[in-house]
Amino acid sequence: MKKTLAAVAVLGAFAGSALAADVTLYGKVDLGLQYVNSNSDQIVGNDNVGYDIENIKSDKMAVKSGGNSGSRWGMKGSEQISEGLTVGFQLEGGFNADDGKHAQNAGVFSRESRLYVQTDFGELAFGRMGGLESGAGSYDIISKGFAMSTGWGDSIGKTGNIFLGQSDRFDNMITYKSPTFAGVTVYAQASLQKTSNTKEVEGSSDTDRYYALGATGNWGALSSALTFSTTDYSRTWVNETGHEDEGREDMSKVVTGYVAYDFGMVKPMLSAQYFDDIKGVSWDMTDALKESLGKTLGNYSKKGYGVMLGATAPLAGGTAYAMVGYNDFEATEDLQMFDAKAEFDTINFGIGYQYPLSKRTYVYTAAGYTKLSGEFKADGEKDDLDTKTTEVVAGIVHNF
Repeated sequence: MKKTLAAVAVLGAFAGSALAADVTLYGKVDLGLQYVNSNSDQIVGNDNVGYDIENIKSDKMAVKSGGNSGSRWGMKGSEQISEGLTVGFQLEGGFNADDGKHAQNAGVFSRESRLYVQTDFGELAFGRMGGLESGAGSYDIISKGFAMSTGWGDSIGKTGNIFLGQSDRFDNMITYKSPTFAGVTVYAQASLQKTSNTKEVEGSSDTDRYYALGATGNWGALSSALTFSTTDYSRTWVNETGHEDEGREDMSKVVTGYVAYDFGMVKPMLSAQYFDDIKGVSWDMTDALKESLGKTLGNYSKKGYGVMLGATAPLAGGTAYAMVGYNDFEATEDLQMFDAKAEFDTINFGIGYQYPLSKRTYVYTAAGYTKLSGEFKADGEKDDLDTKTTEVVAGIVHNF
């Protein structure tokens, strides 16, 4: 009995502190079923220490966490220090509802971990958060131009398949958000070290650093945003063995924007991105080749563009979603040294539907198709590679 009373007292004290500090516990659980059919041209090794192309087909049915949006939990709170001065925080972590593990084997608060200060001159935040064009977190300003957010399931309407310059959540971030003037808000970001899981010194030229500028415009039914971002690559990578003389390009360049207009019965949106010197080109290959060819492709840079058209509309008490995306890009720099060429293009279709069961719970379903095509030319020979993916998801989401 004494233990019970003690527990009640502790919980009561915690609740009182939480109320005083204006702390909110929140979250989302998303669980459903996923079907994926894939037909992929995979790179495999051969007896001549070269490679061949092998077509691999697969079908998968699975319980899926995050088929509509990532399962998560978090805490957030704020305190008004004085008139015109507020200090707040947000700690948010992702998890897989199907097995209870941390999402993507990341940290406890890997989705967002920030402390911010709000004044009449704007908002300043520090910690781990999404980039301006990441489609994630409190300071993303581009995802309002994505009909299906950053994508449902693994590939349905997935913006990362089209916008290859899309950023991510980064550590050691500083973000400034200006007050809004005439519907326009300005943002600036800098990450002194994109990931802390490295031996390099934060803020030094030996680690990757991210910088971004952006602005949003909201004028009634019309909304838009434009960002420019760059990653200043580690000099260790830029001047890696074999590249001491010519070096690699030391900074990426990404320009992303969108425009949307809400007509009431339908909200169309158009987004586009140009990217250059984005590190890494990947393709399905056997484990035996990942340490050789995989690492080589991973060091190639790529440049190109992507365009997406989407729309949302109320339908039968719920909301319908549709998008189509296309990109065209090529591997650059390193391949040119070997008189080789690699060109790619991607097309992505997605449709979805959400129906609310209550204010906090809804069901959803979606289907999509993605085709990534590649053409490799070297030594007078050409290889064509295709990866085709069809995916269907259905599930339920509960918010708390």
